[in-house]
Amino acid sequence: MPASQHASFQAVAPPVAEWKNVPLTGDPYQNVDEVELSETNPVVQDAYVDELDCTVKRPGLVSFVNLGTSAGLDAVYWWDQQTTAIVVSNGRVWKITDSAGTKTELTGATLAIGTPVTFATDGTNLILANGGRMVLHVAGSSTIANMADGDAPTDVTHVIFIDTYIVANNPSNRGRFYYSDVGSSTSWNALSFATAEGSPDILSAIGVAYREIALVGRESVEIWVDDGVTPFSRLPGAFIQRGCAAPYTFQMVSDPKLGDTWMWMDENRRFVKLAQRTPVYTSNPYDKLIQSFPTVDDARAFVTNINGWPLYIISFPLAGKTLVYNFQKEQWAQWGYWDANIADYRRYRGNAYCYARTWNLHLVGDYSNGIVYTSDRTMFADNGSAIRTLRRTGFITHGSMNRKRSKQLRLRCKRGVATASVTAPVVSVRWRDRGGSWSNWHEGLLGAVGQYEFEVVFDRLGEYRARQYEIVHSDATDFILVSAQELVMTGPR
Repeated sequence: MPASQHASFQAVAPPVAEWKNVPLTGDPYQNVDEVELSETNPVVQDAYVDELDCTVKRPGLVSFVNLGTSAGLDAVYWWDQQTTAIVVSNGRVWKITDSAGTKTELTGATLAIGTPVTFATDGTNLILANGGRMVLHVAGSSTIANMADGDAPTDVTHVIFIDTYIVANNPSNRGRFYYSDVGSSTSWNALSFATAEGSPDILSAIGVAYREIALVGRESVEIWVDDGVTPFSRLPGAFIQRGCAAPYTFQMVSDPKLGDTWMWMDENRRFVKLAQRTPVYTSNPYDKLIQSFPTVDDARAFVTNINGWPLYIISFPLAGKTLVYNFQKEQWAQWGYWDANIADYRRYRGNAYCYARTWNLHLVGDYSNGIVYTSDRTMFADNGSAIRTLRRTGFITHGSMNRKRSKQLRLRCKRGVATASVTAPVVSVRWRDRGGSWSNWHEGLLGAVGQYEFEVVFDRLGEYRARQYEIVHSDATDFILVSAQELVMTGPR
């Protein structure tokens, strides 16, 4: 046989099956089209990522107190000196006095409806503000009243307490802030004010921490201190050329790397946190999404902790979205609640928050129904409604755009999570190839109580060149997604 014919009978390599890791960790990224992503995930929904990069179902919500207003909670505040929670809904104010949820409405003055409330206290007097006259509640009483002193500012959104002064902004007077008489929360002088003059700005918020006052405008932030003379003056060099687009996003957080620091949304719709008086951008993975929102002025934020993890939670009411920044991992996620009627997520039900430390309860106020919830990681539904935890991968190629056959997908999950009411919890998987239509859902059992094998297995998942997986859990049970591997066959079949 001629040598040229021998060459046509070269051996063909047999198909090779290899286990490949499916990327399920890392910071979800939404600043590009999903088709651009391979190793990076675009979506983590209703979960947070722990220190071992596992995807953990977020805490659920259980009804604690129903105020009966059928309106949103504009404040949930822990008054530590009085071991009392103060809650505000539909302009009315209640105090909750024990861990059983005993409530009493405070009668008298009312507050604006639908606007977050800020608080300041000297221990006995509690000052509330949310856009009009300040309101006063005296410990032990069952009433609230408008601030009686005619010299007190009347257009106040933010109040703080520092060195026996109550300090209040007054946006109608641009950069001015006002302070009470020393040692008196209720006595004011019309000439007791100062002006943040580093920038010709409207003072839209005030914060206090470590005996420093943060004066927050739409174009800048200034840090002032009690100098004991004037009595307040700007700290030398403490002028931050970053404004705040949404004053109720300005929050003090405990950053594991930076220590306690301020975080907020700046005038360019980007979230920043302070590092040695320097603003550091944090929101790059979600900037594109944030820029698409019709408005951000209505954004409101609070800081909570899950098992010691500080999370900064921001809701955008008009956009219907909630974003969550995990300080431990420096990663973002989205929270919400699944509306089966529209088959989509609405924003997270939490509208206001406090930690009632004496009772060891995390209290969360709903944005529409007058209910105050308790929340922690042992609760796996939102007042009976499913929490739909989801992680979506990028378009996985395992390093090659050649055709490949998926023989098996193995998810490593927490199993044995069934309960008396949910006896057969499942995790669901679907996929799409090269941006096409999604497949049907495929379910894998998470096991009855006592079944602790780690793996959930899906067999014979077809062929693809680039594939995107979506993994969902929506039962009222625990869910922890650890990792995933795929048995992929490449080469001739």
